[in-house]
Amino acid sequence: MRRIIAIVIAKIVIALAKLMGHGGSNIGGELALRICPDILAWFGSQVKEKIILVTGTNGKTSTNNMIYSIIRQSGHTCVCNKLGANLDSGLISAFINSSNLTGRIDADYASLEVDEASLAKVMAQLKPNIIVFTNLFRDQLDRYSEIDAILDKIKASLEKAQDAVLLINSDEPSLVSLGCSVAHTKYYYGIETQIDMGSMDLAKDNVFCKLCGERLDYAHYFYGQLGHYTCTKCHFNRPIPDFKAFLQDFEHKRELTVIGSNGFKVVRDFNTNDTYSIYNTLAAISVGALLGNTAEIVERGLENYRPQVGRMERFYIGKPITLNLAKNPVGFNESMKIVRQDMRSKVVAIGVNDLPQDGRDVSWLWDTNFEILLEIDDTIVNYTVFGRRRYDMALRLKYAGIDESKLTISETNEDAIDNVVNTRSDAAYILLNYSLLFETQKILKGRNEDVKTDSLPSVS
Repeated sequence: MRRIIAIVIAKIVIALAKLMGHGGSNIGGELALRICPDILAWFGSQVKEKIILVTGTNGKTSTNNMIYSIIRQSGHTCVCNKLGANLDSGLISAFINSSNLTGRIDADYASLEVDEASLAKVMAQLKPNIIVFTNLFRDQLDRYSEIDAILDKIKASLEKAQDAVLLINSDEPSLVSLGCSVAHTKYYYGIETQIDMGSMDLAKDNVFCKLCGERLDYAHYFYGQLGHYTCTKCHFNRPIPDFKAFLQDFEHKRELTVIGSNGFKVVRDFNTNDTYSIYNTLAAISVGALLGNTAEIVERGLENYRPQVGRMERFYIGKPITLNLAKNPVGFNESMKIVRQDMRSKVVAIGVNDLPQDGRDVSWLWDTNFEILLEIDDTIVNYTVFGRRRYDMALRLKYAGIDESKLTISETNEDAIDNVVNTRSDAAYILLNYSLLFETQKILKGRNEDVKTDSLPSVS
């Protein structure tokens, strides 16, 4: 009876939240969890086939939604927290949205994005069959502490799921070291082609061997600590991927080929401006193969995939405007590298909040390479900063060396968008962190003049 009460109340609250223009992706689950603490386990027990968890710092939402699209293309039902609400309450809300009033669901699979710091709590309730690891970067230090602390928490959580299959990014030395320390069945995915992701000039973080402490030797470096590496002291090195990505450039396009075992091969065109999202696509293809799908089904699933809110989302309000979520130094660096490729005159707006979902500690602004923007400063007609920490952001840009006469400090989201729209330029980019995303997207969507605009995959 308590479970039914929790679900009915949650459904009402979610519906009201949506009527008020909010996502409703957490609040219903929070209420249900308070009323019925074991409700997530109850939902998980009803999944007929497999539960897939996607975790890591960046790329969770895009990867998870690609997996969902592949599963749906295969003809199966699937529960998915598509908007990226990745705490236990967000997962519960996703199940509630798929259930009837008594809590019954009809789901073959569940594909769920999970916050890396919440993995242990979630796995106390759910028994995953596959866990996908994307990457680990320094993020929200007030919540997560350093990477070593997160690795310890993840390792402890894996003890509760000895039968889970792990799918690990072979180019990520922190995660590979985690794989070396557990006895689970493991598969690896990685990029074989040594492409330039525009990160050779950026500071590398977390590039010391987790086994012996020696600095890793990189034969090739993609971004963050991702690349082809080895430890010359203890011989820890990048494992040979089970799923390999190859890229080939043609005159007007880039082609991605993913090769797995037993003749599995997926070939698709890939946008030349978003190389960092290769990892998201590669991880999703790997899961599709592990689930036993043919390459044709996986390809159709990717064709039907549509990115979620704020993932390189495009609008047109007198000019093309691109909105992208960036939550940490690597996310902002990768987003700014895309801005750097655009040689049109442009406005760059940066929004930073410090609410709990963003992380209270904004010292990461000083770990972010905003100096990237100086390389194209002659094309940037205005820098707009907004959000609760707009003055911190303005100070950071000042120390980066931008011309202060180009800087506008906006009090509200609406003011920031007004400035972006009204400043004469050929294009605009809005980069922001999580709690600013949905309100900003709502304003842009309400003013959008071109219904044909769409999104691209993102690092988020």
